[in-house]
Order: sequence, then C-alpha cells, then structure tokens
Amino acid sequence: MRKYFFLLIVLFVLISCIFEYTENGDNEEDLEKIKQVFLNIFDEFTMFNVYGVMEYFSADFLNDGVDYFEERNIWYDRLDVGASVEIISFATIQINSGHAFVSFTINYNGVEYSVPLDGVFTDLVYFKKFNDEWKVYGNQQEFGNTYSIDISTNPSGASLYLNGIKLDHTTPYVMGNLSVGNYVVGIYLKGYNEIWKELYLSADTTMYYYLEEPIYPTPEFYINSPNDGDIVSGDSFFLQGFVNDYLGTYAILNMNGEEQTVNVDEFGDFHTYINIYDQTNTFYLRATNSFGNTGISDDITVFQADDDRTLTISVSWDTDSTDVDLHVWDPDGNYCYWGDIYAIPNGALITIDDDGYGPEVFEQQPLTYGTFTIKVHLYDGYDYLNPTRAEVEITLGEDTYHYGTYEFTADGDNAGAWWEVTIFDVE
Repeated sequence: MRKYFFLLIVLFVLISCIFEYTENGDNEEDLEKIKQVFLNIFDEFTMFNVYGVMEYFSADFLNDGVDYFEERNIWYDRLDVGASVEIISFATIQINSGHAFVSFTINYNGVEYSVPLDGVFTDLVYFKKFNDEWKVYGNQQEFGNTYSIDISTNPSGASLYLNGIKLDHTTPYVMGNLSVGNYVVGIYLKGYNEIWKELYLSADTTMYYYLEEPIYPTPEFYINSPNDGDIVSGDSFFLQGFVNDYLGTYAILNMNGEEQTVNVDEFGDFHTYINIYDQTNTFYLRATNSFGNTGISDDITVFQADDDRTLTISVSWDTDSTDVDLHVWDPDGNYCYWGDIYAIPNGALITIDDDGYGPEVFEQQPLTYGTFTIKVHLYDGYDYLNPTRAEVEITLGEDTYHYGTYEFTADGDNAGAWWEVTIFDVE
C-alpha cells in the first residue's frame, strides 16, 4: 500500500494535515460539509445504523453498477464482519460544478488503505450537491469499467504521485485499474522540475514528458543542522535552516526515498524534529516556486547511533587555589580543552574549575570509536610545601576506570606540570 503523502505546491491548500483543492477557488463551506458527511456516515456505522448511513447517499446513487439498494446491502455486510473503520486523513477534495471527487486514507480492520488507489471504499469517492446538501452519488457507471494511465518520461526513473499520494513506482509505469473520475498526476526526478497535471479519466490515457532542468531563480536551501556525517542518538534529529527565493509555506523532505512535509515560515526558516528508522539516513529538501522551478538542498547523511553509552572523563585534585586542566584528544585528532570546549564532535568539556579541587568533566554521546588520549595539566598554583595530587576517572557505559593518584612537581610550562594519564580505547 502507498502511505506517503505529498503536498502539492500549486494544486492543494494545506489545512492541518489535509490536502484540499477546488476547481472554482477555495470553498471552505463545501469542503467542511463534505468532510462532515464522512464523519456522519462513520458515526452511524459505529452505531450499527445502516439506515442512518444511507441518509447520506443520493437515491440516484450508482457506482460501478451498484445502485442505492445494493449499496445498503454492502453496508450490512460490513457490519456483519464487525469491521472497525476510521478516516485517517483526506488527500484531495476536488469540487467542480456541484460535483466532488474525494481521495482519502482509511484504517479498515487495522490496515491503512489509500482510497481509491487500493480498491476499497471506492463507493465513497464521488459526491453531488443537491440544493445546499452534499450526498454520496457514485460514478454513475453502469459497469465497473477501469482504465489506465501509461506514463513515460525522458529521462526515465521519475517518482510518480496520484492524487497527492507517492506511489512505489517510477517511470515508465502503467497505473491500472482506475475508475472514471478526476485525477492529479505528479512526476518528479531529482535535478528536474516537478510536473503536476489534472485530468478526467474516461479512457486509457498515455502521458509522455520531457523533464526540464530548473532555471534561475530557484529556491536555495541552507541547512544549519544536522551536519553531513553526524551521529544521532535516539530516534530523531533536529532539522534547522532556511530557504531563499521562496514564498511557500512548506518544503518536501525526501529521506531514504520516503517523503514528508516540513513547514517553512514567512521568513523562509524551517525547524523541526525528524524521526529516523534506519542506521544510515540520507535526505534532501526540495521546493518549487511560483515560476515552476524546483530547488533542492545538498544531500545530508546522518547515522543513528546503535550504542547509547556515554563516555565521561573527569579529573579531581586535592588542593585549593589551583588550576588543573583536563585535555582530551579523540581518535581523529580533535583536541578538547578549556580553550576549545566543543572541539570534539558530540562531546564537550561540560565542567571547568580553575580555583581548586575540581572536577573538570568531559562527556561524549554518541560515541566516537577508537583511541582517546587523556592528559592533565597543572596550569597554576603549584606549592612545593603542599604539592597537588590528582585522580582521573573514566566511565564508559556501566564500566569505570580509575587512574592516579599523580603528584605534580611544577606548574605552567615547567617540567612536571603535565600528567600523561592514559590512552583509552572506545570500542
């Protein structure tokens, strides 16, 4: 089943998580009335009231040869199996001249279906307005004829969308078993402009497109977080950045081939947490401006840490009015100390003490695997009558290691001011 929703930049108006579109301009009142019909139908269904359900169907209902009375029997059959049904979201609501075409996602017996693509509840797709009231009308077809859309592109390999839903196929591809009705077809190949076409399908249809590369101006993305190659602990990362030359309200994030929308504010800024499910996650953002030019960001790859341990290194000492400093080098040679406390990725010197006893503490999570070098320096405060002694404690997960006691014999740049504590392997 197809379950990834795509927000059409030109064709759909975003209201919460529902994509809605009308041929004659936005008509909020009709949109709300149609959605209310769905809610009423399933309210009656949960109360086992088939006659209540059928009040929302036109007496002239006809859908693929099924009339009003046969439709009533279908709803009785649905009750007999004790089915649970819930509308999850609407993909499109298209209104034109008193008729409406609706596509939506439904949870039926614990399984999500995209209607009408997955072939269930297609009896709830076509509506007609009677005076001021919307009712389910059906496609008015005497027979359940279905048609196809044969789509090819040059170059091939473009992702396909039908009524706002991303399909699991690329061009060339034949979308089959489609009933008569209105459809919006989307085509996108990375590096080219998006294409969105509306059509009324009443016969087998062939579509062929030469894809065009974007021209100036295009939306221009800047991603501040995360950085390429970051290791992420937990099951999400924080996405933050901005996009220039774009007045839209959202961008599309494609991660590992799956897509979701990211809100963009009036200044072009975006910031949100993105869930991850794989060890390696490569994503990019795209948006299309009013000129039809599609801009994309650089590819960013983040890795999910499969190790939730924390590395903690701390130094404590036994004298007052002394400045003892912790110095840490990671396996890549990054050097963290009081002058650059964030020098090691995913780590920091989180506690600094320059007037005695300590501790000074370094932490890293997620971990960098390899050999760390740890040193301690008596920067200032040596007293030969009361020499300073230090201890280091390294904790990795549930394991703790102790080093010292070490007695300094000088401070500053003098010999004896440095303690080369250990090299420590994180594996």
